[in-house]
Amino acid sequence: MKRNNVIPGIILILVGLYYLLKQFQISIPFSDSLFAWPSILVAIGFVLAFQGHSNRDDNKIFSGTILLGLGVFFHGIHTFHLWSYHWGYITLIVSIAFFMKHFVTKRDGIVPGIILLIISLFALYSYQVTTWIQTFFSTFDTFWPIIFIGIGVYLLFFRRK
Repeated sequence: MKRNNVIPGIILILVGLYYLLKQFQISIPFSDSLFAWPSILVAIGFVLAFQGHSNRDDNKIFSGTILLGLGVFFHGIHTFHLWSYHWGYITLIVSIAFFMKHFVTKRDGIVPGIILLIISLFALYSYQVTTWIQTFFSTFDTFWPIIFIGIGVYLLFFRRK
């Protein structure tokens, strides 16, 4: 018989331990960052992703990966100040969720994952890509007459009919 009360039991034990330690005024290291609201997303996402992976349920692993990714994303913004708000990170999280769905089921999810990964990388590195394109076309702007001369010489002397 499968026990469905394991997760709620663990949650109740952890909550009880937390408040018991708080009553005895025992401080918990990193409690400010550990008990922040993104931790709820991380915990629920981890549980869903674990259940989805163990049961081969692509819906649970997809939603669990998204919640886990959002929890890590918001912890990175609010707690650790690692990055800023940018929509490219959200599409990257959804892309990773599609890849996880594909790795569990071995059928669908790879094409939207690749498309969203390309969109995310372009969004996150658009400044570098724009600078590279501007550099390329400014160099092309200098040499385009030479290219025309080369094509004209090829058409006049080297092209055979």
